[in-house]
Amino acid sequence: MLRRRPDGEFETVAHDPRLLWPDTMFVATDRHLYVTANQLHWQPKYQRGQDLRRKPYALFRIPIDAGPVLLC
Repeated sequence: MLRRRPDGEFETVAHDPRLLWPDTMFVATDRHLYVTANQLHWQPKYQRGQDLRRKPYALFRIPIDAGPVLLC
């Protein structure tokens, strides 16, 4: 996962082989980015009918220097 710095350059925020297919992302008030990784590429549709997904599915918690944008 990458983020863009104020100078326009990109930097890695998180690297993990399980993050090939990030699904849902949200920034919480605890100043962490939460990301779930679905295992799309291991589903039967892409593996000749064989389900290669493995439990437990991954939820990543990544500290960031920002909180959520709160909409009122």
